Amino acid sequence: MDIALISEYLETYQGRDKFLRTLSYMSKLATLGTSSKEIEKKLKILSSQMSGCRIILRLLDDIPMIHYAITYGCGKKEPDWLLRWTELIQIAVDIIFCPIEHIYWAGEHELIKINVEKWDNVSTWFWIISLHLSLIKSGRKLKKLNNYKTHLGETNCDARAALKTVSKQRWSELLTSTRLLLDISYAVSYLPPGVFWGGQLKTWQVGALGTVSSLIGLYQALSKRAEQKKYL
Repeated sequence: MDIALISEYLETYQGRDKFLRTLSYMSKLATLGTSSKEIEKKLKILSSQMSGCRIILRLLDDIPMIHYAITYGCGKKEPDWLLRWTELIQIAVDIIFCPIEHIYWAGEHELIKINVEKWDNVSTWFWIISLHLSLIKSGRKLKKLNNYKTHLGETNCDARAALKTVSKQRWSELLTSTRLLLDISYAVSYLPPGVFWGGQLKTWQVGALGTVSSLIGLYQALSKRAEQKKYL
């Protein structure tokens, strides 16, 4: 990855969000090797500020989310029924999640009076549900790619080019599924104690899972961008 590609990616909303996410979780992971409580506190503040910046940027997500929902419509162009319905449900979940997170943010900063803990829990649940829906879609796509790869392998024609493309897509989907599983693992830890493994992971453990997930996401995004530039 060259610096020009990274610089170009950082000029996009998605690029800055992914890098802020990575820095936030790396700060959490770094608390494992701290020599004092003061340094640990500073790393947690840094992580919190990076995360807070992402939340503020998401205050502007409502219109793009609604636009995407209108564009997708009923998903008639998607031939796979499971992918179609999972996407429709996820769109609904994400549209509801946006104002819930906004209300939580406003309450946390004492702009409005609400039960901040309650709204935080509701926001977390919607996040976890959305992650599970993404995992279902990724698993479905992976299954379809595996079936297609098997079909290509059984044909007598020269399908090496097609097999190479499918293998690349399959690898990308495997990375996506891995990333989503990692996200679900630490997302659940933000739930109240007693709900699954809520509150049981240490800061550095959340940081480790989040860092690996974030680095996978960055690798995928930058690789895709580099691939697209080849054909421009």
